[in-house]
Amino acid sequence: MTLPSSAFLRGTKRPFAVFTSTPSKFFSALFARNSLIPPQAAKQSVFTFWKTLKKRDFISNRVRRGIGIAAMLIGAQAAAAEVPMPQKTIKIDENLQFQVQWISPGSFLMGTPNSEARRDKDEGPMRMVEISNGFYMGIYEVTQKQFETVMGYNPSAFQQDGLAESRSVESLSWLESKEFIRRLNLHRVGHFRLPTEAEWEYACRAGTTSSYYWGEISENWEAYKHGWINSRSHATTHPVGAKPPNPWGLHDMAGNVWEWCEDWYGPYSDEQQTNPTGPKEGKQKVFRGGSFYDFAPSARSGNRHRHTIDKRYTAIGFRVVWEEEIRPADTRKVFKLGGNLSLELQYIPAGKFNMGSHESESGRQNDEGPIHQVTVSKSYYIGRFEITQAQWEKVMGYNPSAFQRKAEASALPVERVTWFEAVEFANKLTALLPGHFRLPTEAEWEYACRAGSSTRYPWGSGSALSEIERYGWFNSRAEAMPHPVGRKLPNDWGLFDMHGNVWEWCLDGPRDYEPIATEDPKGSTDGDYRVIRGGSWFNEPEALRSANRHRHPPDSRQTNNGFRVVWIPE
Repeated sequence: MTLPSSAFLRGTKRPFAVFTSTPSKFFSALFARNSLIPPQAAKQSVFTFWKTLKKRDFISNRVRRGIGIAAMLIGAQAAAAEVPMPQKTIKIDENLQFQVQWISPGSFLMGTPNSEARRDKDEGPMRMVEISNGFYMGIYEVTQKQFETVMGYNPSAFQQDGLAESRSVESLSWLESKEFIRRLNLHRVGHFRLPTEAEWEYACRAGTTSSYYWGEISENWEAYKHGWINSRSHATTHPVGAKPPNPWGLHDMAGNVWEWCEDWYGPYSDEQQTNPTGPKEGKQKVFRGGSFYDFAPSARSGNRHRHTIDKRYTAIGFRVVWEEEIRPADTRKVFKLGGNLSLELQYIPAGKFNMGSHESESGRQNDEGPIHQVTVSKSYYIGRFEITQAQWEKVMGYNPSAFQRKAEASALPVERVTWFEAVEFANKLTALLPGHFRLPTEAEWEYACRAGSSTRYPWGSGSALSEIERYGWFNSRAEAMPHPVGRKLPNDWGLFDMHGNVWEWCLDGPRDYEPIATEDPKGSTDGDYRVIRGGSWFNEPEALRSANRHRHPPDSRQTNNGFRVVWIPE
């Protein structure tokens, strides 16, 4: 069959008139001869047509609606070739489980047309968005019981009656939702995260293009059939799942509580996008879906709102996305060093990441760019913690640290070690234990530090000290000394103290970055300097950024210099 292209607009306006008058019929014709168009071909055709229309002055909201319908038809056709919308129950333990719904990949028209009733300006411009990877999304919002099981407390305002356990958790900040997810991921049952704003709207619309996923009717009495909204909610949240689900099986996507998204808030682009994730930095995070406190227009599929990351509000909760991960059987390794001492290492899979920082990143130094793609071609294990004074003394027989008379000194990171001594420590471990120990290369260090992130810090790009001190020790919060390892939050790959406490020696010397993709880069070890990473108790937060680099002579001894090791199995 013939698929539409830019040639469709040439010669006559008759087909275009048919399209603008009955867009759904026009795009339905795409599927008249075949039960399934190859999804990529159909998708590319609609994208090409979309870009052509954008160049014409006569594009209208109705045209945009029609293209949205085409995208949904393509998504539905592609989904038909897969197992239809499976559900899973993710069991963490006997007391905690989550029900999730598979959301197939596809394309949709994100945002709202100018003509949509009660539209806000930040809901446009509309643009085509492709969600290229399927994902599982929570069928329900996270409940008070689930939150309290993981976190040990319940921040909710509505917990006074017998229904509290099944109500949506609320009165929690974006930071608290992230901490909940971090703790969930420590169980290593797949990978939980917040949805991106695009994923949220895609899942909410569930193949629809109307203002609400049930249609255009916005009267409160009609909306009440589908979600808990003001004037019908009795000024309170309600147990999750009490209203009918949307067409893809998700409950409470309209009303009950607003839901935090991963993205920083920012204006929309008018360009076609694939898996958009919002601005790289910002001051407020997006939340979606309306709530019991708001009237029906806030529950529209395209409506957006935002708050600062530490903002608590009785009408904000969240739901999770879950991704199935295939992990090696042995994701952690523990070596006994004698007595009560052990060395814990975390598996780091091979992969790719963007090394360095953007020119716009606050606190950036010139040697952090240009950003370039780095492939870490082989997996490895890296210490979950910095090497402690006790571990050093057990292996080396002496303690060089300046802070060895402090309380809990044995758990403090060793410091005042030269690069040469750190290499010697790794060599002695190799002689004592199976496999090969060494220092991480600078690329391995930043890859492990970022843990899949691309922001200023693994937890985001904000500069609030109250957020940064949750993860690292730095000057104004460290009381002029290092602290026992592992007392701050780990990154998403389970590594502690990658930010602050003590700088960490890397295996290589500094190299000049180049704007080309590279595999397993390593600076020279013949020069006058070696790289140190991570910042320390002596430095302010700018030094703790994932991309920040510093250097010292390999024979340098500093009271804020330590290290961690890499282990390669035999």
